Amino acid sequence: MARIIPSDISPLALAGAHSGELETLALLEAQLGPDYAVFHSVHWSFSQGQVTRFGEIDFILVNRAGAVLCIEQKNGVLSETPDGLVKVYGQRRKLVGAQIHRALDQVRDKFQWQHGSASPLDLDYLLYCPDYRVRNLNAAGLDQSRILDAAATDGLARRIERILGPGEPDPARRTLVEDFFCQTFEVVPQIHLYRRAQEQHFVRHGGGLAELVRTLEMTPFRVRVSGTGGCGKSLLAGVFARDQVKQGRRVLMICFNRPLADRLQSLLPEVHARTFYGFCDQFLRARGEPLDYKGMNQPGFWSTMQDRVLSAPIPDAWRFDVLILDEGQDFEADWLEILKLFLTEDARILWLDDPNQNLLGKPPVDLPGFVRLHSRHNYRSPYGIARFMRSHLPFDFEPANPLPGLGVGVHPYRDADDQAKHLDAVVGNLIGLGFAPDEIVILSLRGVDQSPLWKHDRIGRHTIRRFTGTYQPDGVQIWTDGDITLDSLYRFKGQDAPAIILTDVEDQKDPERLDRLLYCGMGRATVRVDVLVKGESGIGKRLGGT
Repeated sequence: MARIIPSDISPLALAGAHSGELETLALLEAQLGPDYAVFHSVHWSFSQGQVTRFGEIDFILVNRAGAVLCIEQKNGVLSETPDGLVKVYGQRRKLVGAQIHRALDQVRDKFQWQHGSASPLDLDYLLYCPDYRVRNLNAAGLDQSRILDAAATDGLARRIERILGPGEPDPARRTLVEDFFCQTFEVVPQIHLYRRAQEQHFVRHGGGLAELVRTLEMTPFRVRVSGTGGCGKSLLAGVFARDQVKQGRRVLMICFNRPLADRLQSLLPEVHARTFYGFCDQFLRARGEPLDYKGMNQPGFWSTMQDRVLSAPIPDAWRFDVLILDEGQDFEADWLEILKLFLTEDARILWLDDPNQNLLGKPPVDLPGFVRLHSRHNYRSPYGIARFMRSHLPFDFEPANPLPGLGVGVHPYRDADDQAKHLDAVVGNLIGLGFAPDEIVILSLRGVDQSPLWKHDRIGRHTIRRFTGTYQPDGVQIWTDGDITLDSLYRFKGQDAPAIILTDVEDQKDPERLDRLLYCGMGRATVRVDVLVKGESGIGKRLGGT
């Protein structure tokens, strides 16, 4: 039997790892001999100067010669695109080939950094996709002999023997390489297990809404889904959009905030995803009537844009068969009427909202003729976070994620300078736990440029990525370069991140609105939440921060 490192796989199972990976681990242990050591769920960090890189590989095999084979397992369906194989994780798309080659380069670099270039690592790879048959091997972006898909007849163990083999015995070299991976494994295993388990759970269980909507038949198609954060509304939007595109329909997806619209556009390139004003701007620009965004802060700028759209004829090239509206609780009633002008006669409309996340105090939009579905199940928030939300906030929802997560930390601060010091400590703690900088998002409960944190370019040794508040001439937002994202909750809503830090939490004139802000902000996290709250405030005492 092969040696499994670490030998105790219970943390992997308890963290919710896909059963396919556990089955593969059992197969490798049973079908490979003692000439092989199998490292599973290998995660590492590698710092060079002020830059820290993180990576992960499902399985790493070391033979008795110290040669290495990295196996990346992809369960479920893959997408074959002109750029290569793609795996979709909820709202994220990853190029499989690029992911594998990047991981190999990082392993080589770290080994060379530790042991010098005199004896480079003998490294190879294998993509294992047991549930999917790759139709076009030549376009996968990987060596055909390094892909083992559902159509392969030789089996995983036999393919490993062919690529890696037991090798000539070299005890010293084998010990050197195995020690390298033993040390590497110890760096950040826990957080990545939590993150991967969370992604898999949400994708598996958060798709129930999409399946339900698929069963609905009505003419005209008018569906409103009101669901708690984490119930799968965004998954529904993506699945519904792809289904409609496959049926030959043109899809227009309108989001309330720009970052979410940009993200959905990158994930769904076949769909037209914009904010309401972004769509109006694009339409007017196509008519040769570009807007001058230098006057965007002047009274009447946005209403004038709407009037210009209403007065313009709508050509057929600008008509859509499907309209999806996300974050509908923040929409103005007249926006829908304007968007209807761009729809074909039998167009389908899907409206998604969560009244508990109405952060702007907008009155509810009346939607006559819509069938309304409700969902109270939160599949995104791990149980530790969901339990804190239910205990401290006046919102009724059903926790539906059994994974523990890393809970909620509450940190009282005295003033703006003190908050910055606490933020530095919180970020350092998260990095120490194993979160990558790009997995951490700092959200202010104030608007853009209104938080005292906005003047900072760094948090500790990490640079800040934030919206500058300015735009390019074509309306594209300008961001600073940085490791950790700082944004306002208003702009980030509808998205998520493994670690969320809520800042500028203090008493407000409208306590109900503050509750909605906290509910929305905590619901963005998939593993850990930290809250920086004004000390001696009422909300600080309620959250347990004093």
